Amino acid sequence: MIAVVLASQSPSRLQILRDGGIDPVVIVSEVDERAIEDEFTGSVGDLTTALSEAKARAVIDRIIAATPPALHGADTVVVIAGDSLLEFDGQAIGKPGTAERTRDVWSAIAGQWTQLHSGHTVAVLSRTSQANGQTYPPGTGDPDDSAERTASTDFELSALRSKRSTTSVLIGSPTSEELEAYIATEEPFHVAGALTIDGFGGAFVDRLDGDHLTVLGLSLPVVRELVTDMGLLWPDLWTLRR
Repeated sequence: MIAVVLASQSPSRLQILRDGGIDPVVIVSEVDERAIEDEFTGSVGDLTTALSEAKARAVIDRIIAATPPALHGADTVVVIAGDSLLEFDGQAIGKPGTAERTRDVWSAIAGQWTQLHSGHTVAVLSRTSQANGQTYPPGTGDPDDSAERTASTDFELSALRSKRSTTSVLIGSPTSEELEAYIATEEPFHVAGALTIDGFGGAFVDRLDGDHLTVLGLSLPVVRELVTDMGLLWPDLWTLRR
């Protein structure tokens, strides 16, 4: 059995996977993104890849240290991590977080072409052994609440690949009234570049040149390419059948 882990708390990444037939286990990496950004000296695009790899490795370490109950039945675990940043005039624009910062971002990018970079990291973990004799008595943590269940816990990292995708985005020019209404939703506070195309902000994007899923934070064609490169069949990751 192949289990998929999404190393992200992003609702849009989770929805993209579910729409693509994959219902992942979500494990948030809790990586200090700001610390990585402060030390990074490469391009904005490469930074997204570095962040996605850091998230993936943090979650991998947690799985290897103590396998979550949701993964006990898996022989293979695929970990998917992503990170996105909007680039304008050579500078990274992440999540603004506040109304004031959102206004500053929009005053710069309105009516301009920008680049939305999404870094992707996919890892494959393989089971190495069974944790012999480890059982759960009823009501003490076994997901099936059975009298005895041997927990399979030992995984090792078999492969890890990263790749970035970029889509050009022509930002619209909302009126001041429209922008204040958008700010009032607080949606732009929590998304890279202070906008997202799958919410209120979709009306303020005039054109895309590239994969729209990249703008949403997770390009399924890129993830499929990485999974295939590591010897797995993409449909084997499907858990939701239509």
